[in-house]
Amino acid sequence: MGCSPEGAAAACPDCLGRLVLRDLAGSGLSFVHGLSDSPLPFAASAVVQIASDGDEESNGRQHISSFVLVGLCGGKVPFNSQQCDTSSLENGIHKDPQAEQTIYTGDNQYTEQSDSSSCIECIEDRKSSSGPCKQPLAIRTITKLTPACYLNIGQTSEVRELIKGYLTSSTEEYVINSLNLLSENKISGSAGLDFLSFVGFSAFDDLHSSGCVRHPNILPVLGVLETSDCCYMLQPKAPYTLENIMHYSPEAFCSDWHIRFLVYQIISALAYLHDLGVHHGNLRPLKILMSDSLWPYLSISDTCPVKHSWGFADRKCSSNSCCFMEDCSSKAIYTGFKLQSSLDWHSHFKQWWKGELTNYEYLLVLNKLAGRRWGDPAFHTVMPWVIDFTVMPDESSDNGWRDLTKSKWRLAKGDEQLDFTYSSSEVPHHVSDECLSELAVCSYKARRLPKTILRSAVRSVYEPNEYPSSMQRLYQWTPDECIPEFYSDPRIFASLHSEMSDLALPSWVTSAEDFICLHRDALESDRVSQQLHHWIDITFGYKLSGEASVEAKNVMLPSSDPSRPKSIGRHQLFTRPHPKRLVSTPHAVYHNKMDSCVRCCGKRSGATTDAVLNGCGSQNMLSEIGCLEEFEKATLFAELEYQLNPVYDYADADADADLSICFSSDKYPKNQNADKILQHNNALPAAPNFDLGSFLECFESDDNSHMGYEELLLWNQKSNSENERHANDVFSIGCILAEIYMQKPLFDNALLSAYKEIGVMPGALQGLPSHVALLVESCIQREWKRRPSAKHLLESSYFPPSVRSAYLFLAPLQVLCTSRERIKYAAKLASEGALKAMGEFAAEMCAPYCLSLVSSSLSDVDTESALSLLKEFLRSLTIQATKDLVLHIIQKILQAPEYSHLKVALLQDSFIRDLWKKLGKQTYIEKIHPLVISNLCSSPNKIIASAASTVLIVSSEELGIPITIHQTILPLIHCFGKGLCADGIDTLVRIGGLLGENFVVKQILPLLWNVIFSCINSSKMSKPEPQHSWNSFALIDSLSALEGLVSVLPVKTVIKELLQDQACLYIKVLMQIPLDLRVIQVAATALIDLCQRIGPENTFIYVLPQLKELFATLAFSHDSSGLNHPTKGIKSSDGNKSEPIKVESRIDLLLLLYPFLASLVGIEKLRESCSTWFLLEQALQRLYNWKWEPSGDCSKNAKNMKGQRFQPGNYMSSEFVPTKLLFNGVGWSMPQSETTKKIGRNTAASNLENETSSDNLFTSSSGNQPWFWFPTPDSSWGVPEFLGRGGGMRDELPWKIKASILYSARAHPGALRSLAVHDDECTVFTGGVGPGFKGSIQRWELPNMSCTSGYYGHEEVVNSICILSITGRVASCDGTIHIWNGQTGKLIAANAESSTTFPLQTPSIEQANMLNQDALSGGILSNAFRGSLYTTMHYMESEGILVAGMGNGSIRFIDISRDQKLHLWKSDTAEISFSSLVSAICSCGSNKLMKGSPMGSSWIAAGLSSGYCRLLDKRSGNIIAVWRAHDGHITKLAAPDDHLIVSSSLDKTLRVWDLRRNLATQSNIFRSHSDGISNFSVWGQDVVSISRNKIALTSLSRPASEIGHQQLALQNLYSVDRGVKHKNLSVLSTIAVLPLSRLFVVGTEDGFLKMCH
Repeated sequence: MGCSPEGAAAACPDCLGRLVLRDLAGSGLSFVHGLSDSPLPFAASAVVQIASDGDEESNGRQHISSFVLVGLCGGKVPFNSQQCDTSSLENGIHKDPQAEQTIYTGDNQYTEQSDSSSCIECIEDRKSSSGPCKQPLAIRTITKLTPACYLNIGQTSEVRELIKGYLTSSTEEYVINSLNLLSENKISGSAGLDFLSFVGFSAFDDLHSSGCVRHPNILPVLGVLETSDCCYMLQPKAPYTLENIMHYSPEAFCSDWHIRFLVYQIISALAYLHDLGVHHGNLRPLKILMSDSLWPYLSISDTCPVKHSWGFADRKCSSNSCCFMEDCSSKAIYTGFKLQSSLDWHSHFKQWWKGELTNYEYLLVLNKLAGRRWGDPAFHTVMPWVIDFTVMPDESSDNGWRDLTKSKWRLAKGDEQLDFTYSSSEVPHHVSDECLSELAVCSYKARRLPKTILRSAVRSVYEPNEYPSSMQRLYQWTPDECIPEFYSDPRIFASLHSEMSDLALPSWVTSAEDFICLHRDALESDRVSQQLHHWIDITFGYKLSGEASVEAKNVMLPSSDPSRPKSIGRHQLFTRPHPKRLVSTPHAVYHNKMDSCVRCCGKRSGATTDAVLNGCGSQNMLSEIGCLEEFEKATLFAELEYQLNPVYDYADADADADLSICFSSDKYPKNQNADKILQHNNALPAAPNFDLGSFLECFESDDNSHMGYEELLLWNQKSNSENERHANDVFSIGCILAEIYMQKPLFDNALLSAYKEIGVMPGALQGLPSHVALLVESCIQREWKRRPSAKHLLESSYFPPSVRSAYLFLAPLQVLCTSRERIKYAAKLASEGALKAMGEFAAEMCAPYCLSLVSSSLSDVDTESALSLLKEFLRSLTIQATKDLVLHIIQKILQAPEYSHLKVALLQDSFIRDLWKKLGKQTYIEKIHPLVISNLCSSPNKIIASAASTVLIVSSEELGIPITIHQTILPLIHCFGKGLCADGIDTLVRIGGLLGENFVVKQILPLLWNVIFSCINSSKMSKPEPQHSWNSFALIDSLSALEGLVSVLPVKTVIKELLQDQACLYIKVLMQIPLDLRVIQVAATALIDLCQRIGPENTFIYVLPQLKELFATLAFSHDSSGLNHPTKGIKSSDGNKSEPIKVESRIDLLLLLYPFLASLVGIEKLRESCSTWFLLEQALQRLYNWKWEPSGDCSKNAKNMKGQRFQPGNYMSSEFVPTKLLFNGVGWSMPQSETTKKIGRNTAASNLENETSSDNLFTSSSGNQPWFWFPTPDSSWGVPEFLGRGGGMRDELPWKIKASILYSARAHPGALRSLAVHDDECTVFTGGVGPGFKGSIQRWELPNMSCTSGYYGHEEVVNSICILSITGRVASCDGTIHIWNGQTGKLIAANAESSTTFPLQTPSIEQANMLNQDALSGGILSNAFRGSLYTTMHYMESEGILVAGMGNGSIRFIDISRDQKLHLWKSDTAEISFSSLVSAICSCGSNKLMKGSPMGSSWIAAGLSSGYCRLLDKRSGNIIAVWRAHDGHITKLAAPDDHLIVSSSLDKTLRVWDLRRNLATQSNIFRSHSDGISNFSVWGQDVVSISRNKIALTSLSRPASEIGHQQLALQNLYSVDRGVKHKNLSVLSTIAVLPLSRLFVVGTEDGFLKMCH
């Protein structure tokens, strides 16, 4: 199959490692493991690693980069070189001038210029009499296909520079620079033009590669390194292959579009190869390399001309010469292998079953099929442990043998522990790790591995004594399986580390060689041979999945993210039990020893087995052997497991033997393009003028109008190929495409032979989608000329326009250059309209590739491009795509602790506003707002804190008072005492000034008082020092915030709130003895500011009387006597007049307050108010040398004693008042209150008369003022509780509702049946009974509780309302669905079902009795049994689909954007005793595969009036589960999580269902309601339910085991009128939670809408 280098000599791992070490000494590259295509560990390529030269990572480990070295045999390189013509790479392409590099070829030498703009030497064939000619052709192939440097292996510094250039992404900067210039309509040589011609820009079809530009889907070649007897090709190591993805993470292909995009790229690379006259010849999933972003690559080393040059010796060497080094110590290990290099499972299985192949060799075959790699610690070849090393193995005894019917994990852990793990885990599983982990492999091989690997894989701190010291201890220690080295390599026991002892052998052997022989004998024994199939079933077979895995206690823990690509994992090879072996293997030769026994001497002849398998044995012979049944099982097993022998190449095996076909250029048709490439002295065609407009037109795509199946048929008729080898590559494409869809190979040898002979298509093709099947059939035509060419495939209608436009946009981003250049190109192209042209879907597909370039580490120069790119994606993507793809990028940037210019730009620019408008208020508050607060409160950078402050201040008015309180004010107060910066307190004060006096007085001041009083009370208690420190800092922040708020309030309000109604808060703080002196300093300076604010008269009236006690305390204190304090004096120098006095003891308050008050109100008034004035003045003179002087400097000094954080003038200047000067530049709308709210005040001398007009603005309590009904916080809020609940949507603490009605309004004359709250929590739609008993809908604005508009087109009572947020429309249902404009109330569309489709059903007596028992009033069920009526609705926002339940149990899907009815899922009443209407619907929005649950994709749940619940697959409509959820009518369903459903019913219960467990046996009932539960609402983990006139709150956060039969705590709603509570007697009909505002609204049967908290 394909091109295989059978003649080229591969090397054993030891020889390969020694070659790399010898040839690349000094380059920094270290050998890791070989890469083999066969089950044997012999390879011609190797994985090598290099450690970065930079600093070590935070965990102390260096960053390791991996590469692949491919050995190219053929001796010295017989070629001359000519330099490339680089004239076409001028005009702006950067060239890195370096010294010329010399490559020696025998006695000749030539020079090469390592110019980064060309990176290639043009090499021509030279006739040579010695050596084969394949090496020059391989080199020429590399030269034609990609740029590469050619170095002599002795130039180790140049090799390092080569690798460094790749790691720093500077190898192909000239290409992206050229493309950037083209995007600016500037011509810059041919590099950019060549690249665009590769990716489908048709304007340059006549241009062909100059050899200096790499196709984006061709793996880069870093260089070709020449030694004295071979060459190495150095390539990056791809993290995955397509085979890895298909085996271990098939969910990584998120959609059919991603598969098409992948195949399009592969074909594009193939077309590039074919255009240059090169065929691949080895195209298969294993050879398609994948990046982390699943970008595919084809490797030049896998192409047929290069593949046949693999190896390290000439063809004359023996094919068994894997160890070609004379002193290789591994020769004995690999002696006697019967395996061939080709992988043919059928023949290997037959040989093993017959006894002709050892257990060891057959297990190597299975390991290779499972993707395991010899020598790779991450996914090493696995073998079973067969003995426990306690005694010498003896087949006649049961002692010491391992039970192969159980996994090693099960033997190590025990059945009891595994059963407990399976039953108690959230995702049921027995096994949490691979059967052979990297940790186990490195521990096994610790004595042979470098310490760097041990530190990386085992433990960062190397401790040799922690590794098991003996084989018996090793077996007991590990739950993992064995490795083949313990059966083959005696060197594994010898330690290379002086501090680590050799691995101790069992006492029953004398040497490592003896142990290997005995251990291998045990593996090949009859006992193991008769049980090995059980171990194969567990490790590779049917016991990896289904019920068999549960019985074997072998259920693996699934990946947390199935869509994440993986290169390792469990791959199930067999779906049926593996047959038991018929005959054991005679002892093989290993380590030059052969042991003989009766089994080896021929008593059990292989001829008998041959006779059985060949069908020529007599009946007596069959009965004598007794294996006819086993023979039939083995034969059937081999036939059914055909997928293990996939075939991807149509060519016969005999044709592959003719190697000249791969190399003879005359086999290709005359290719003038290839000739031009080899003749580098010929000038390239003149580049045409580049037109950016024409280029942008290529991005236009409309998948809705692209060609369908009929056009694909017409395309197929035009298919033809001109080259047989190229056509065989196309055949491989067809096989790969079919396998991706079917998840199994299309052909094996038998199916391909049948297809070739009689043209029988594989039956599996019938399972493919029609368009895929047609494309596959076209690719696998028996007549190669009828197959399409690769270029023709690219034109197929199978690839929608979005695939082509996305590829054209993304391909340049795969160029090897810095992120800066790539993001610059993407931003430029996006800003020119490329994303808009390609449409929402294609832009969504491009987003993951582009947005990965955006990070906080970008430089200031790159910030503009990154911000521009983010903005363009915001404009181009749908709302759901923005949430999925863009939001987490923004969150990551805002969460980064370090400063970045991009973070500042996101916070200051209009970007936040654009994001708000795109995502809506709720998403912004939940995802972005807490991060803005975090950047304000905890950012050490002043610029970031100021930007975050601006966002919070400007957004406060648009958020509204309730949300601002809960989402901004409370989180800021919650940061008090935790290092809140000055900008945080400044923000709180400015928000208060912006929202007005009433807001400050009613909302902020009560919160601050609660904090201050709580801290004062706490300071009196005996608590640890950290708690006292927190109290002190919290008090300082609270007093500073209060000081700032005083400066923005009218004097009249300050006096009323801080002095008249209660004792002065500052004085209360100063009276507390235990407080920290820093607190006293802040309180005293705040009191001084307060006195200056209210003026001398008010100070005399309101402040001085309250200071009497404080002054008396100071006058009679021990400190005032001066016994403990020397005279401090005051500083009278002019330079120190403005310095505030620092409080070093409580007596310093005297100096801080008394002189200030004397100068403010006058000494006489002060003495009049203070009876202890004489003692105070004596203390001042004695301690501070202060004496009252009417005109002295003391008064001036006292006036400057102000706090450092806030000063009166800070909030009085006109600069603060006009918010337009501060914020309008970022695009925010002008606050509506700006024209009515006067924040700035005059100086502290302003009198009360000047405040009268502004006071009148805030004294009104009428309904015209927004949020006038919002309650004032009181002491019942509880400081710890409300502090802990700020700033999040889903809090850990349960929601404590007060059940208090804040406002009530009559919404409908009759019953209010349904509610729908807009995401902004400012708008509510109510549906109920209107005039004439018709249905009506009212639109309410919550800030003013006013009805602004409505919809009155319904004839019946409205039973459901959905706000269609994407379109701004509203859907309402009264049996028919009306879609109307939410602003104007104008009808847009109406949807109803035809009664002929659903004939009228007559309810049975059982139905009638069940429904009439608890039927709701108002006629909601009056016509429910008319099957054509819609009974309920549910809106799936991510898809833009409205799901409607019907009276006959069916479900209808409606596309809102296109106003089109989609599929109809009719009810299946087989599982239900009678038909019932759909009364409730909910869905899961996640598309993730949920392992361990009954469903395999996202789902829809439908609740029925009969009490049953149906769970359906959202994509197919298949019923996943049906169960009896309730004993009565289900009133509502909700999905708070992907695996949870909450249901309520008229049977008075609320239930929670965990979809990952058995639904029929769950006991999860919430009781206590005395009537049927009519509705409930979910917020996070809290559920608020209603029944009659009572509500109940419960939490879902408790474990399922604690739920059981829980009793709900019922509450009555009440309202307060003049201090008297009145119980609500109205029957509640519906409820909705406003999570951001911490409120909820209810509707009642008498038509009222009530706002509650």
